[in-house]
This record gives sequence, C-alpha cells and structure tokens, in this order.
Amino acid sequence: MQGKRLGLDAAERIAISTPVSVEYNDAMFLGEVLRCSQTANGSWDLEIKVEQILTGLQSLMKLRAHLVGESVPQPIKFAPVAVYC
Repeated sequence: MQGKRLGLDAAERIAISTPVSVEYNDAMFLGEVLRCSQTANGSWDLEIKVEQILTGLQSLMKLRAHLVGESVPQPIKFAPVAVYC
C-alpha cells in the first residue's frame, strides 16, 4: 500500500477499471484496477486505486448474524497474496 494505491500479484488478468474488493486480515479494500501487466513468471501485477477501506468485518458479521437470528459465520481462511509497497 502506498498512498491510496494498492499493489498485488494476481493469478489472472483483471481488466482496467474493474471494481474490486480485496480482503486482508480484518479489512476490506474497495477500489478499481488502474493497471494490470503480466510479469516474467506469468503472474499479473495489479495496481488498485483504493476508494474505501472497511475494517472490523468479523465484528459486523457477528452483529448482523445476531440481529437476524442466524448462526455466527466462521472467518474464511484465504491463501496469502503477495503484496508489495
């Protein structure tokens, strides 16, 4: 993360101007793809313009579940993604 730009590696090409969300730890980064270029190893180098960062996602999910009478969802485990600054 540098300023309002988030850089990461992706397994597939994502079109420029595509709205995206990236979950990391207990935060969700919302934005759009500014740049997508293929690297020498075949992965895709993305630059995302971050518009909004939402935090406390697990707390919000628990509150929502409590309010609507659902069981509390368990956190989803994602594979790590390479992030560079």
